[in-house]
Amino acid sequence: MGIAYFAPGDVIYSMVSSTRPYGLRTCALLVSAVFAPLATAAPPDVRVATFNVSLSPNSETALAATLADPASGDPKKIAEIIQRVAPDILFINELNHDGTAANLGALHDNFIAVSQGGQPAQSYPHRFVVAPNTGVHSGLDFDNSGSVNATPGSIMYANDCFGFGRFPGQYAMAVLSKYPIRAGEVRTLANFLWRDMPGALLPEISGVSWYNDAELDVFRLSSKSHWDIPVEVGGHVVHLLGSHPTPPTFDGAEDRNGRRNHDEIRLWADYIDPARDGYIYDDAGGTRGLGADRRFVICGDQNADPQDGDSVPGAAAQLTGHPLVAGDFVPTGAGGGSDTATFAGGLRVDYALPSRAGFTVLGGGVFWPVAGQDGSSLVSASDHRLVWVDLRLEPLVTEAVPDLEIAVEGDDVVLTWTAAEGVGYSLWSNTDLAPGTWALVPGAVTVGAGGTATARDPGVAAGGGRRFYQVGAVFE
Repeated sequence: MGIAYFAPGDVIYSMVSSTRPYGLRTCALLVSAVFAPLATAAPPDVRVATFNVSLSPNSETALAATLADPASGDPKKIAEIIQRVAPDILFINELNHDGTAANLGALHDNFIAVSQGGQPAQSYPHRFVVAPNTGVHSGLDFDNSGSVNATPGSIMYANDCFGFGRFPGQYAMAVLSKYPIRAGEVRTLANFLWRDMPGALLPEISGVSWYNDAELDVFRLSSKSHWDIPVEVGGHVVHLLGSHPTPPTFDGAEDRNGRRNHDEIRLWADYIDPARDGYIYDDAGGTRGLGADRRFVICGDQNADPQDGDSVPGAAAQLTGHPLVAGDFVPTGAGGGSDTATFAGGLRVDYALPSRAGFTVLGGGVFWPVAGQDGSSLVSASDHRLVWVDLRLEPLVTEAVPDLEIAVEGDDVVLTWTAAEGVGYSLWSNTDLAPGTWALVPGAVTVGAGGTATARDPGVAAGGGRRFYQVGAVFE
């Protein structure tokens, strides 16, 4: 069931009875955000996945030619992996972008929507792709080589781009979804400047900034982009938060890539936390982050392992250890455990991290069969593995428990709120907030004909002292 939980931002309600000399404190998860009315039917469970498909050749035209041939080997393997896992929402890394949706469309139509290896074809009618920062030249000497090469095609060109790419659109991102994308509510953060992040880990050597003021005035934090894609699942919104931070390597003592990787990851950590999002702005001029009490899944190749690799210490833990993220569930595969990439001896760098609010985690995995196992021949198509998480949508407190009021009636504590359609409620009680001590108040909640829910805890006010409550909510 979907019992509410305590997290930063909880609202604590306090009251003192006018007839008894004791303090009564009650607690519920309520925040100020207001959502659309709930749907009347329970939404379906949803599978969300991320996959770095490594379809990013160094030629601007090579991928289009590969995807135009339905016999191309690596796209067939990529498609069969997708068909075997069959995610409902898929975030893709490293699919070259030519300025249109042509490559994404060709991968879908010529491979994913056609059965591979006897697997069921998959259809994703809802898609999102826009140009990333990769391969967009700055006109400045970002790598401090002493020269600026503005001709696409070389590493020298790529090093002076807003995101490393030998041409515009290399290593791009895309989204495929079986559920509608709320296109008018999509937010992109490609143009957010690194220097505008408070406490940014801007690179320096011996106290001297690696980038001069002119460079910092234009230097974008996101090496590709950061996307907030609202997907509507059964009348409820799931925010897909997708990105692909730069690898924390290929630099020098200044650690410009490692520091940037850390702060690209940090941007999501701040974006989902209303206490830390005040500095954030998007490409359309919108300000602040996601807001409180939202469902989200942070997806993508973060290029940081919580324990190994070359990333700045604690970079990945900004998400895996975030109090608003259900980071305690770690997907695994038979061939690599929790690792999701083959390089550096195996690292966990690809993530599908759901919010604690609005979900129950049902399971998930990493598509990595052991050698000789069914499907093991497919994984050679990429140096990354597809990662997925299975989620059951649960009511958000701001939707399910609005207008909460608390009172003492005789010796009873009474809570009332406006009930939502399609939601079942329960009341849980605690006197000290100790873990594992919440107790169900049997038969406490009734919903009247006018839609008002009433929860009564009988007799508890007679003894005085403080008491805490949780309202549990679950889709029916």
